[in-house]
This record gives sequence, C-alpha cells and structure tokens, in this order.
Amino acid sequence: MEMPEAAVFRREMLDKTSRTFALTIPMLPSPLDEIVGLGYLFCRVADTFEDEAGLPAEVRGNLLRELDELVGLPPDWRELSAEFAVRAAGVLDGAPVDEVALVRGLPILLGDLARRPLPVRELVGRCVHNMTVGMAATVARGEGRPDAEVIADVDEMLTYCDIVASTVGDLLTGLFAWHSAGIAAALPALEPRAAGFARALQLTNIIKDVAADASAGRLWLPADLLADCGVDSVEQLREPGSAVRRSAVLRRMLAVTQKEFAAAVAYVDAIPAADLAVRRFCTAQLLMSELTLREAWAGRDEFTTKPIKISRRKLMAALSANHVLAGRPVVLNGLFAALGAGLPLPDTAGPPQPVSGRIPEEAVAAAVARLSQTQSASGSWHEDFGNLPMFCGMYLITCRVVDAMPDAPICEGMERFLRVHQNPDGGWGTDPESTSTVMSTVLSYIGLRILGVGPDDPCLRHARDFFLPFGGALAAPQWAKTYLAVLGVHEWAGTYPFPPETWLLPQNMPVHPGRLMCYARIVYLSTAWLSGNRVSGPVDDLILALRGELYQKPYEDIDWRAARAMIAEPDSFVPRSRLLRIVLAAADVYEARPMNALRERAFDVVLDYIDHENRSSNYVGHGPVPKFLDTLVWHFARPGGKEIMSHLERLHEYVWNGADGVKIQCFNSSESWDTAFAVQALALSGHPAAVGPLRSASRFLAANQRLTEIPDAARYFRHPGRGGWSLSTAEHGWTISDGTAEAVLAVSTLQELNLADGFTADRLPAAVECLLSLQNPDGGWAVYEPTTAPAWFAELNFSDTFAGCMIDSSLVEQTASCVTALRRFREMDPRRFTEAMGRAISAGEQFIFDRQRPDGSWEGSWAVCFTYGTWFGVRGLTGSSDPRAREAIDRACEFLLAHQRRDGGWGETIDGVRARRYIHAATGQATMTSWALLALVAAGRGDSPAARRAIDFLLRNQLADGGWQDTRMAGAFFGNAGMNYDGYQRIFPLWALAAAARATGQQTETGHLIDTDDPMPRPLFP
Repeated sequence: MEMPEAAVFRREMLDKTSRTFALTIPMLPSPLDEIVGLGYLFCRVADTFEDEAGLPAEVRGNLLRELDELVGLPPDWRELSAEFAVRAAGVLDGAPVDEVALVRGLPILLGDLARRPLPVRELVGRCVHNMTVGMAATVARGEGRPDAEVIADVDEMLTYCDIVASTVGDLLTGLFAWHSAGIAAALPALEPRAAGFARALQLTNIIKDVAADASAGRLWLPADLLADCGVDSVEQLREPGSAVRRSAVLRRMLAVTQKEFAAAVAYVDAIPAADLAVRRFCTAQLLMSELTLREAWAGRDEFTTKPIKISRRKLMAALSANHVLAGRPVVLNGLFAALGAGLPLPDTAGPPQPVSGRIPEEAVAAAVARLSQTQSASGSWHEDFGNLPMFCGMYLITCRVVDAMPDAPICEGMERFLRVHQNPDGGWGTDPESTSTVMSTVLSYIGLRILGVGPDDPCLRHARDFFLPFGGALAAPQWAKTYLAVLGVHEWAGTYPFPPETWLLPQNMPVHPGRLMCYARIVYLSTAWLSGNRVSGPVDDLILALRGELYQKPYEDIDWRAARAMIAEPDSFVPRSRLLRIVLAAADVYEARPMNALRERAFDVVLDYIDHENRSSNYVGHGPVPKFLDTLVWHFARPGGKEIMSHLERLHEYVWNGADGVKIQCFNSSESWDTAFAVQALALSGHPAAVGPLRSASRFLAANQRLTEIPDAARYFRHPGRGGWSLSTAEHGWTISDGTAEAVLAVSTLQELNLADGFTADRLPAAVECLLSLQNPDGGWAVYEPTTAPAWFAELNFSDTFAGCMIDSSLVEQTASCVTALRRFREMDPRRFTEAMGRAISAGEQFIFDRQRPDGSWEGSWAVCFTYGTWFGVRGLTGSSDPRAREAIDRACEFLLAHQRRDGGWGETIDGVRARRYIHAATGQATMTSWALLALVAAGRGDSPAARRAIDFLLRNQLADGGWQDTRMAGAFFGNAGMNYDGYQRIFPLWALAAAARATGQQTETGHLIDTDDPMPRPLFP
C-alpha cells in the first residue's frame, strides 16, 4: 500500500510545479500513475538545480552529482538525503518557493522510490543519472558564456533536449513496457521514436518559457539561430522595435519543433490500441503542446515579452477531444494535421554538409580568373541566353518561308538541341525544365520536320502521341497558329483576326493598341498585317505531309472557325477573359466585311510602324518572336527589298551554339546587362587581376550607352531613351530602366577606381535624367517605358501562355535598381542631386514597401524568383532614411532564413514563378544562394551563421576552373517561362563572396584595385 505522506506530497508537488503533468498523469492506470509522477518530480529537482543561475557552475554541478548518487539509493540514503535537502534548499535563492519546497521534500520522494520494484528503481535511477550528468556538462560548458549563448547551435539545443527530455522519453517507454506486455512487444517501434516524442515536448517548453527566461536575462535558444535572425542579446530581442526579429526566431524554432512532432505522432501510433489509457496520456501531451505552439505563433510579435498560456476553455476542449479520439489514430492524426496547419513548415532538409576546406580568398581569385576568361573581345560578357525549344520552330519556319535556311552545322546542332530536350511524354515544354505544352511540341515537331527528320522517327512518333489527343495543332495558342498559318499548315480561318484598322484610332485614345507593352504591340503589329493579308508560303510535299500529321482528322474536314476557340489545357496559363472574348467576337464580325479602303490605309500605317521599329532597332528586332514575324512581313510585303535583306543579315544574331546544341536566344544578347553586373562583382573582389577586364568592360559600356534619340519617338509611341542602356547593345535601340540603373552603378564604381575609360562628365547625368523620365506615377519603374495602358488592358492578353505581357507595369527589381542608382549618384555628385531626384527615391522606396509580401519576401519577375526579388527589395531599401526600412529588411531576412537549406544554400524552380510561391529545387543553386547571401550582407548580417553557411555552400560547390554550375535555370519571363543566363553562374557567386568578405573585414590588402599606369584618379564630375 502506498504511504499516505508520499502520495499527498507527490500530488501536491505535481499541482504546484507542472500544470501539464498534473492534468495528464491521472489518466494513467495505477500504479503507473504514481511511478510516472515520482519520476517526473526527481527530474524537476534536477531542473531546479540547473536553472539556479545565481550559483556558480561548480556548485550547481555538485548538486546535480549528489542528486544522482542519492537516487541510486546508497545504504545511508536517509541520513544523506536529509542533510542534502536542507543544504540544497538553503542555497536556492532564485528558485520559486514551490520548487524549494520540492527540494526540501526530497527524502519523502526517495522513500517512495525505495519501496518500488527493482526494475522501476533501475529505470528511474538511469533516467536521473543521464539527466544530471548531461545537465552538469551543460552548466560547465555555459560557464563564461553570455546568458544568451548557453546553447551554441541547433544541434546543441537538440542534444540538450535529449539530456533533459529524451531521458524522460526513455523512462516513460521503459515504464510503459514494464506495465504492459503489449507495449513491451511494441518496443522495436517505440524506442527509435521515444526521443522525438520527448524532444517535441521539451522544445515546446523552451518556446513557452522564453518570456520568463528573457526577463531573467537568459535564453535557452541556439546562439546561431539568434544570430541568423539579427539578435545578439536578450535586450535586443525584447526591444519594441524587434518584433520582426522575434517573429523570425520563433519561426525557426517552430520549424525545428514541427519536425520532431512527426516522430512524436509516430510514437503514439505505435502504442497498442488496447493500452488506451497510455495512449490518452501521450496524445494529451501532444495536443497541449500543439495548442501552445499555436498560441505562441499567434502572438509571435510578443512571444519573448508575454507569457504563453492556453485558455482553460481550449484546454478542456482538447482534453475532451483526446478522451474520445485517442483510440482512433486516423481521426487523431487528422486533428494533429489541422492544428499544425498555419504553423511554419517543419525543417525537413537533410543533415548539414561537411565544411569546405577552401579559403575564400583563393575562391575569389579563381572566380575572378574564370569570369575574366569568358569576357568577349568587345569587353562585354556575351553569354548563353536561350533555351526555349519553340523558338527553334519559329526560326526554322521563318527560314523556310523566306528561303534562307541555315547551313548544315546549324541545322545539325539545332536537331541535337531539340532531341536532347524532348520530355519523356514525347512533348516539349515552354523551357527545358517545364512540362510539355502543345505550342512548344507542335513548333518543335515542325522544326524537326523542316530539318529533314522523317515522320516515322521515334522522336516524332512520340511527339504525335502527346499532342494529337489534345486535338493536334488546333489546340495550340494563337501565337503558334500565326506561324503555322504563314507556313501553310493551318488555315487563317482557324485564327482570330487582328484588324489592322485599330491602328487608325486617334493616338490619345486610351484603347489605342500603341499603349500596349512594347513587346506585345510589336507582335500585334506584325500579326495584324500577316493575318489581314492572309499570306502563306508555298505548298509542297512537306507542307502536305504536315497537314496530315498535325491533326486528328483529314485537313479538308476540319471546321476551322470552330477550331479558333480551342486551346489545350497545358497551354492555357492565362485563360481568355470575358472581355477578350467579346473583343475577338467583335473583330470577327468586322472581319467578315472589312472596308477595303480603310484596310489598305491601315496596312500602310501598320507597315510604317513596323518600318520605324525595324530602323530604330537597326533590324536587330525586339526579340525572337517579333524579329521573325517582322522578317515574314517584309518577305511578303516587299519581296527582295532592302527591308527583308536587312533582316536576313541579322537573323543569325539570335543563333547560339551551346553545349546542348544550337538554340535561339531569348534576345539578341544580354551583353550590357551581364557586363554591368560583372563589373560590380569584379570591382568588389578587389583583385588586381580584375583591372584589365574592368577597363575593357568600361569601354564596352561607354560604346553602348545611347547618346542619340529615336526620331519621331512620340509619333510611334516610343519613350525617349537617350542616356540609357539596352539589355544587349546600343544598336538594339530599346532602353531598359534596370539595365540603365545597373550600368550607372557599374560606371560609378569604375570611376571610383579610376577605370572609367570612355566616359565624359555628361554621361551619367544623362543616364540619371533618363531614369527619372521612366518613373511611373505609382513610384515604381517598369522595364521599357512608363505605363500608359489602363489596367484593364491586361484582360486582352491574347498569348494564352504568358502573363504580364500586355502592360509594362512597375516591378520591384526595376524599382530597386533605379533607387539604388539614384542614391549612388547622390553620393558621387551631391551638387547635381536635385529635389526631384530625392522625391523619386522616396516614391520608389514607398513602392518597394507596398510590394513586400506578408511573408517578408518580394516576388521577382525576370528571374526565379523570390531569392532574386528579395535581394532587390533589400538592396532598394538599404541606405534608406525611412524608419520602416529596418523592419522591412528584417522581415525579408526572416523569409530567407525560413527557406535556407541545411546545406547552407537556396534553390528554387520555375514552377514557383508560375505558382507565385517559393518552391524548393532538389538541391541548392549557386546563383540563388548568391542572391540570398547578397541580401543578408546588405541587411548587415554578412557575418551571421546563415551567411557563413551560404559562403561555405559556395566554396564547396566551386568547380576546379573557378566557376559554378547550377542544375536549374535562373532566368524567367512573363510569369511562365524559364530562360538560361549562363553568366549568372560566374558573376553572382563571385559578387556574393566578395561582398561577404568585405562586410566581415576579411579582405586582404590586395583587395584594393590600383591602376599602376595612371594612379591619379580622374573625377567624372569636375
């Protein structure tokens, strides 16, 4: 029979020292409830000794060791425990009164233990021994550390949990097995999960007690996790302005805790249903823990300053649900899943990678050498910038129709490229990383047929298996049908008309098509002329054969008018809006009886617009789709004329011979863009070997700044672009805002280093004036021109496949680049800085604030995607005088930390661009890791553990030649397509490593570029 004194003392102490266990231990059957309560109280005594921060570590360690010896019940335990209880209670000045009373009653607990069966005594003794030994070691290790750094890192925190909790998990498991033969039989499943069960509960306790610990000047949180979140002291964590950092700390802690919950739930599932009372005890613990975590997350802004408590109503509801559901695992697991919804996702990444032995200085030197090797003779970086299979089909259709087929090596290389990138289902994706679409597959199929591949080739048979079930080429989007109609394998009656007469509308009308984004309006111009004239190439055996291969039914039996509305589900990324359907129907009505005189006049106007664009871009073309369409227009409008000949001379500029075959670039090049970034990376490296490449790059940038204006710009809906840079070269003729801003940053850096060859004093002021003219009323910057189209123009998207291509809207990347460039200009030449520039910066910052997402990220538009956008967002606010900037930057860092992989890297996929949410790649990527690291450095966290892990990721993954090789594409456009920026893999890792080295003061004396030929600086601004 139990001793009355022991029973009363045990129940009293449970009520006073543990709300959770006081509620749940009575659920256990007797005598298991008595023994579990007894074991818990011994552990509570040990915890009291460890927490007595006012005592020296040596004294606390001695108390823990003496407790261990007493629980072992030596022969004279009665005398020893009586003396020890008085002595120990006397030194506990900072402990709560109830815990001191517990220590004074230690002899009662030992007397209770002494009468228990030997297996029970051994289990309790082993638990207390492991706990006290571990706690003593922890106390000794923390001696001399600041209170906020008692735990060094997450791994040490989990080890600490094993000391104070997993030992309890082992004790409970052992006691459960001692009590029940069914549980004893389940030990092989229970024992591996016991640590996770106990860790989940202990991590919850750590989170719950943060406010109390912080008020006492200590934290049981990992120092590396705190540093990642920008926290270096308890006081900083509790400051009113640190709400975002508190939220970041809690997010990281919850991610770690949620991972352990998976093992905890599995532990409960392994307890036999027959042992319902034991299951109820365990599930009650987990339910209360999950509710505590939800309360913590709901009050995350204050979790270090306010106690976390579950309301009595929620607690009673949880215990009632537990009583009913504990024996129904499926329903119970659903409840756990529902409670976990909305909490940060568990940290499911693999174990940390080994630390690299490479020295950052060596890595930077090798990266500088590699990047310098890839510089072209012109001084630019002209890299692979392509990868869309459908562009090959468009190019080959154009070449065949105009009778200008490329030579054999190009044809062979393009066939190889298309074969390499065919998907397993037989189709081709919009890009090589994406699922198959009918447009890309049909165009690639036709391209291979033009190249001479027979229809019975396994590659093409497999392709037909993909696209024919969708309806064949009839299910392709309008852009594809236009090329097919020109080729002669699709009837114009099967495409929607684009009446050229709309270009006769008064220019000041908001519905004028000239207000479309430049890319869309150029495509629309050519499409209107081609479809209005219903032109097609000659019909020969290949065309007749394709008419039989591309459709499910005979070509002559197709209902072409009905086919216009067909669109395959994989291609309908932007569903046709009701407004677009109305407009297309109205155009169809007009097209049935067009006014001939009006149409002829419209054709002349459209050709005039096309001619102006072609001459302004020196026949380079705005991009591959407009370039090929314009070439086709002039082939039919003026056969053999100067226009078609000028186009053919530059058609080859879109062809690129890459490692995977010959492809078509997404632009004629990205030279100015890549070069501006490369200059900033090389200059920041501080390596003397960068001097020559930087001088050469400066000459390229000087030669490709636009110094003249487009003639009759306003008449043709062109925005003035003098002073700016294009994505590629000056010949292209289309200034871009962010390209101009990055060039300003590059040139200003070159000027600081006395390497700005070719630039006169008026160059950068002209660029700045260009930037100011491009700002939108909303404070942001678009890509090519200020936004002139009404918002509803987006509803007229006729591409089906691409998003954001109708309106040139303000974007975060462009805005951040422009704001950063304007700030740099202010630093370099404050005399020329005007109030208008100051207002532009403030408006731009406000736009960046407005575009930050609730999770702290910014969405990128021209790359993949959130690491990119977030780097730009942080960059745009760094240096801001707005008091909101610090909080916004902290929130951005919280987002990045939540998505860092355990290997230190970051990696996203193009699917995240489409879904507009972060989607992890299978492995970290050097380019995306570099963007994240650059953001951390800009945020002042260049020496944080997260930054150090990112640096080590880059060091580990650097190739022997000094470069990096990602497995995923980094570029993106129009919300649905990935593109390859080959240069990014060499530019951004160098930039990030150099930035981190400079931020942490690790740059050596060689980190200063010196021009030995001309050591005296030549100021750009006299």
